[in-house]
Amino acid sequence: MPSLTNGIHLALSAILAHSQAIEIIEHNVANVNTPGYRRQAPILATTTPSPAFGYESGLGAGQRGTGVTIERIKRFNLEYFDTRYRAAAAETKNWETRRDILLQLETVLAETSDAGLIPGLDAFWAGWQNLASDPTNTALRANLLDQSRALALAFNQRAQQMAQLRADQNLAIQGGVEEINALASQIASLNGEISRILSINEQPNDLLDKRDLLLDRLAELSGAVAHVQSNGEMIVSIGGHVLVTGRKALKLQAEVDPASPERMFRIVWEDGQGFAPSTGELRGLFYVRDQVIPDQIKGLNDLAAALITQVNAVHRNGYGLNGATGLDFFSGSDAATIQLNPTLQIEDIASASAPDQPGNAEIASQLAALKFTRTMNGGTATFQEFYNAQVTALGLETQRAGTNATHNGLVFKALGDQRESVAGVSLDEEAAELIKYQRAYQAAARVMTAYDELLDKIINGMGLVGR
Repeated sequence: MPSLTNGIHLALSAILAHSQAIEIIEHNVANVNTPGYRRQAPILATTTPSPAFGYESGLGAGQRGTGVTIERIKRFNLEYFDTRYRAAAAETKNWETRRDILLQLETVLAETSDAGLIPGLDAFWAGWQNLASDPTNTALRANLLDQSRALALAFNQRAQQMAQLRADQNLAIQGGVEEINALASQIASLNGEISRILSINEQPNDLLDKRDLLLDRLAELSGAVAHVQSNGEMIVSIGGHVLVTGRKALKLQAEVDPASPERMFRIVWEDGQGFAPSTGELRGLFYVRDQVIPDQIKGLNDLAAALITQVNAVHRNGYGLNGATGLDFFSGSDAATIQLNPTLQIEDIASASAPDQPGNAEIASQLAALKFTRTMNGGTATFQEFYNAQVTALGLETQRAGTNATHNGLVFKALGDQRESVAGVSLDEEAAELIKYQRAYQAAARVMTAYDELLDKIINGMGLVGR
């Protein structure tokens, strides 16, 4: 038989359920700008109905409802969509990393400004040409020495800065390995906590958000792939090798590669197996560090070595104003070590092809003519043509990285927008939901008030027992 206590219980269940629903809406609004947060929603369900017993059997409509409860808190998420999103994130970061480092490399070379190496070479050849027109002019000789020192310094600076840029990427790789290990450790810890909470039939939504955010970053770094298990734990792998399984996280190590003269790092697993990332930031770092920068350094060294060899070969055969001969104009062997012969004086500069002929400028003319001599690439390119080709190749590499970063970035953004449309918090939607649950709460409170008035009437308005 219906009773006042049953009615109060119904009203109370409605008040409690809709009060908790309002708290869930408040939690969404509070985290509208929280990175990685996935929208939550209450799933309402009826409580177990009350059957009719004894004399109530056969009376009325039979079983009666006992109220409402929040069965679970739904987390809006598309796991299959996360896989695509993370793959796009990894490839985007790969190309963005390449682009950013290559732009730094272009800044180091500075070939779009007057401080470029090509203007320096032009000034060097012009200095010899000017000296050929007036070989006894000491001002022209002093100017040639200054231009030669500037050219050697330009080689030195570029070699040093490229070596430093490569060392920076090497340290970035080491830092990336440390970050991967830290992320893996946190994911393994969250795996244990999430599986424990699920085992007691509770929903660890905020912990799932935190784990997904860590997985997003791990994918950006290394192209990590994750698979959810039946107990809520995730198996994470990178490059086909398991990184996290259950509550255990394997570790990567950055160790000095014994085959690298520059002592560059390589990445290995704890068991010694090598790891070579196929995508993500680490892939971009490895590509620029081990391919692009070494190619540029090699080209610069080849240019410097050829310049040293060709200029010295001609200069040794000439004679200075003081009769000096057999002297090298440059010292060193590559871009890092090239410098003007420190013992060379103004009078030592060889411009004549024979001694005691101050007006003879044959050697100076031969040196000026080296600008147009095809001595590079097996006799197919001049010094400038060789270096121009190298700079052009770098420009094309940078352009390709930028284009791919833009295209992959558009895909990544589109996938992110789609994921956000499902899992993100919309303040307009939350406002509408808040009004809905607020009205339901108010109605349940009015029912509770009505039962309160009924109880007051029964207790205080129907007389006293025993009179």
